[in-house]
Amino acid sequence: MNETIKLGLVLLLVTAVAGGVLAGVNSLTAPVIAERENQEKFASLLEIFTDANEFIEFEGSDLANIQSSYPSVVSITELKDEGADLGYAITTRTGGYAGDVTTLVGINTDGTIAGIKVLVMTETAGLGSRIVDDPAFAASFAGKGAGGSVTPAGAGAGDNEVMMLSGATVSTNAVVKGVNDALSAFSNSLAN
Repeated sequence: MNETIKLGLVLLLVTAVAGGVLAGVNSLTAPVIAERENQEKFASLLEIFTDANEFIEFEGSDLANIQSSYPSVVSITELKDEGADLGYAITTRTGGYAGDVTTLVGINTDGTIAGIKVLVMTETAGLGSRIVDDPAFAASFAGKGAGGSVTPAGAGAGDNEVMMLSGATVSTNAVVKGVNDALSAFSNSLAN
């Protein structure tokens, strides 16, 4: 019986030390990881809004008010060029086939989509991963969405139709849901 108690105490001590080490490593690496993610986000913003030179992040109650109506919205950035409004970049997180899909949606001031970029996804390689790998998919969103939502259909040739990726229906729908949530947030909360 005493041997069991000793082994239990040793195991408790080892797990406590391991937990402390993990917490210490996390506290050291969390700011570095956050800064890297921030740099990647701004690089993505510049891919969509090439003329942007001013980035205004929504924070606090401004962001919380929009998130209360649109829970998939993660962040909102207003973009300007020498003080002139270019539009908004809205980051959304929606459920895909193998996990969450985080999409950056650039929306011009007229409500049309400037562009999209899938930032984070864990979809199946060769199928769902085509939401990142197929440039025609992201390109099919540009110029769509003014005053409405987008729908996936075939090659995405209609007014508000975007490319449907065969074999990746759930992944395609995750991106489309994020884009439509961003369009709704823009129309109902950000449009002038």
